Amino acid sequence: MESALYDILSSTKIPKMARIRQNFDTFEITDPEEAIRKELARPEITDTIKPGMTIAITAGSRGIHNHKRIIKTVVDLVKERGAHPFVVPAMGSHGGANAQGQLEVLAGFGITPEYLGCPVKSSMETVKVGESPEGHDVHIDKNAYQADGIIVVNKVKPHTAFRGPMRAVL
Repeated sequence: MESALYDILSSTKIPKMARIRQNFDTFEITDPEEAIRKELARPEITDTIKPGMTIAITAGSRGIHNHKRIIKTVVDLVKERGAHPFVVPAMGSHGGANAQGQLEVLAGFGITPEYLGCPVKSSMETVKVGESPEGHDVHIDKNAYQADGIIVVNKVKPHTAFRGPMRAVL
């Protein structure tokens, strides 16, 4: 066997190599509630949430670790500010692209009105809010549009069918 392997590889030029070691950052958020409370306690955020406001909180279908705990913490913080939170599905065509299916997707994650202590408003109704630079209509969920504010809880993941630059807006 060794001679057969030698015969196969004898004419193969092996490039110069170097041994390397890669160390990955092992930072992990072990207490999502604490991390969320810290981030949302920034004055530029808390000062915008006033008593009596209605605040939509998005919940998607992208498999966020501790998703229901994250959403619940945001709901609780909004309530603590005296505002009235509700959750809206933010998942496009997942859940069969219908309101009931999207509620079922969220319920599968444990994101329910009973757990959150606030309504989950699912509707396929949208409001056109503008156009993209390419001329495509831009829509938003009607319930979220009618709220006094929106808190987006999401995971950034390139979609398999989209190509082009992405940017975050904070």
